[in-house]
Amino acid sequence: ECYVQNTAREYAKIYAAEAEPLEGFGEVPEIIPIFLVHRPANNIPYATVEEELVGEFVKYSVRDGKEVNFLRRDSEAGQKCCTFQHWLYEKTNGSLLVTDLQGVGMKLTDVGIATVAKG
Repeated sequence: ECYVQNTAREYAKIYAAEAEPLEGFGEVPEIIPIFLVHRPANNIPYATVEEELVGEFVKYSVRDGKEVNFLRRDSEAGQKCCTFQHWLYEKTNGSLLVTDLQGVGMKLTDVGIATVAKG
């Protein structure tokens, strides 16, 4: 989980750097970092920790494609998430596709990555 989200986060940083000089592009999606913590005294010794996102939680894209969310199409954040998905797919020559883009505004969490190798 940490590896996937933090890998997507690194690509999002590259995307942001490429979008920044585009006049009028504005804010870009940010994938928040997630950390693995070891709690040896606990009966569940590992946990993940990330920033708390406060506000309306929205799913901009989902893995199975069965759920329709018009905010993906009708909001700036949703359109920019789709743009990021397309950019990453092109950037990796179709090898990676970031999925499950969801969060509050432009701050995203719990993302997934689909790869050619794993279908």
